[in-house]
Amino acid sequence: MERLWHSIPAKSQRDLWKRKVEQVAEEADSLKDSLDKYNLRHQRRMQEVQERTELLGRASGDSSHVLRIFDDEAQAMQSARSSSRMLEETLATGTAILSKYTSSTESIRCTQHCGAIKFCNETY
Repeated sequence: MERLWHSIPAKSQRDLWKRKVEQVAEEADSLKDSLDKYNLRHQRRMQEVQERTELLGRASGDSSHVLRIFDDEAQAMQSARSSSRMLEETLATGTAILSKYTSSTESIRCTQHCGAIKFCNETY
């Protein structure tokens, strides 16, 4: 995405898109760090639950309530993975939008300089 905002001809628009790209990148990094921390905590919890399940199973033979906790944790992990995929899709969408904006800007610039797109395509 950083490459794309460099190609915007108007300085004010370029600065605006630069700030937007930086904000999106910072937010994505922050969300990724948070998600990584959550995943690490979740893995530790899952290991603890599994160990407890084994211990309780040996002690009493009835560990269904622990298995429910394990299922809840598994659902939370699935939700975290889904959030991660959505974040990646959002970033890809932003990149695509900026790319389209850049290509439309280039087409407009070409039209302004050449007088017609057909002429511009033949020349360039």
